Amino acid sequence: MIFDPTQLNLVFVVVSLIVIFLTLGSVYLLAYLNYKPWQVRKLSHMILHAVLAFFPYFINNLFDLIITLSITMVLLLVLSLIPQIQFIPKIIEKCTREGDKNIQMVMNSTLTSITVLIVYVLFLDKPYVFTAAFLSVSLGDGLGEMIGRPYGKIRYRIFEERSLEGSIAVLVGTAVSILVALAVNKMIAVDIWWKIIVIALIGTIVEACNYRFMDNVTLPASIAIMMYLLFELPL
Repeated sequence: MIFDPTQLNLVFVVVSLIVIFLTLGSVYLLAYLNYKPWQVRKLSHMILHAVLAFFPYFINNLFDLIITLSITMVLLLVLSLIPQIQFIPKIIEKCTREGDKNIQMVMNSTLTSITVLIVYVLFLDKPYVFTAAFLSVSLGDGLGEMIGRPYGKIRYRIFEERSLEGSIAVLVGTAVSILVALAVNKMIAVDIWWKIIVIALIGTIVEACNYRFMDNVTLPASIAIMMYLLFELPL
């Protein structure tokens, strides 16, 4: 990874901007397709984190990332100031959890962004950790609600109501996420299966014990830490 203002990759910047706005635009598409509000929120959440999980593999120059994020923020601000569009306010409205206030959505996004930055910086040379962490939010946490909310029959409560079916979906989704992250980085081996199971179980327990939106912070953080402990440190 380098920081070189003289080597701006315009292709990366343009493609990244397109991907970012297509991802954000999925909120409008899902709403247009008459998905229920909670499905719009969760599916867009899954898409966003799935895309985010693979970003490290395309970043060679931090300057490219800074330029991309700067342009994104300017465009979002401009689109939000146009009364007929109001991009950010409408995204916040559509992605706010039922019963929450818009400020809680803003807090969620802020804490999640900080978590993304911390995990990215700490594991800069270990992209599989970042991928496993945030793909787990997409598939693990995402499938947990997509399956548990409509189909969950066996209910339990720690801080928030959960279902056994949803927690099983979290376990499977997290395990698949870890497997994909390892496969992308060519780290599949016979002796890693127990590690995948242990990390997925810990992720499932963390998700089950969370309150409101905090799983967007604690789930990727716990997955990242466990990935590092089990795959980087000698056992």
